[in-house]
Amino acid sequence: HNILTLLVAMLNYAVDLGWLAKAPRIRKPKIVLNPHDYRYLRTDGDVRRFLRAARLEGEDVFTLYATAIYTGMRAGELAGLRWSCVNFERRLITVQASYNGPTKAGDVRYVPILDPLLPVLCEWRLKTPGELVFTNEAGNMHGPSARVFQEVLHRVLVAAGLPSTTTAKGAIRYYLTFHGLRHTFASHWMMNGGDIFKLQRIGGWKSFDMVQRYAHMAPHAFSDDWGRMGSGTGARSP
Repeated sequence: HNILTLLVAMLNYAVDLGWLAKAPRIRKPKIVLNPHDYRYLRTDGDVRRFLRAARLEGEDVFTLYATAIYTGMRAGELAGLRWSCVNFERRLITVQASYNGPTKAGDVRYVPILDPLLPVLCEWRLKTPGELVFTNEAGNMHGPSARVFQEVLHRVLVAAGLPSTTTAKGAIRYYLTFHGLRHTFASHWMMNGGDIFKLQRIGGWKSFDMVQRYAHMAPHAFSDDWGRMGSGTGARSP
C-alpha cells in the first residue's frame, strides 16, 4: 500500500515535469489501519484474575505475564530480555533485542518500570541469577513457539474464567493471544490518563496510525470537544 502511494506521487510528479502526458490510474487495496476487534483484559478485575491464575502455573509464568501486561513488550522482546537491560535505580528497561536478533522495529527504546511491576521484578531478580530474565525449564531462551506463549496461556485463561469460543470447524478460540497482553498494556495506559505520544515511544509503534486505536479509551478523550459546534440548536436537551 505504501509503495503504491509512493508510485502514484512519482507518476503525478512526472506529469508536472512534462515527462508523462497523463498518470495512469492505480487502484490501491483498502487497508484497515485501526481494527477495533483486538482483544485485551478489559478491567482491573480481569487483570487480577488473570495474574492469580498465572501464579498457579508458577512464579516464572506469573512474572513473565505481569511484565508483559505492565510493559507492553512483545513475546520476543521478553524472551531476549537480559538483566543488564533492567535498571532498577532509574526504573527503566532497555528494549534492544528479540529472541536472538534485533527488535521488530530494529531500534532501541526505553520502557518504564511501573509501580505494580517493580516489586515483582525485584523479587524475581533475587531468584534468577542468570543472564536472561526469563528462561525455559532447561535454562535457555524461550523460542517463538514456546509453551508459555501458547498452551500455558490457554490454561491460565481458562482458570481465570475468561471465555473462549468454538469455531464452526470445532477449533477453540481463546479469549486472547499473548499479543493481547500488549493490547492490555496500551488500553489500560490510555484508560488511566496516559499520554498517547509517550505510549507510542514506549510501545515502539512506528506509525501513529497504529497507536491511535487506543485513543478513544482516554477518560476525557472528547470532553474538550463537546461545545465545539456551538451552544445548541434551540431544542430542549434530552
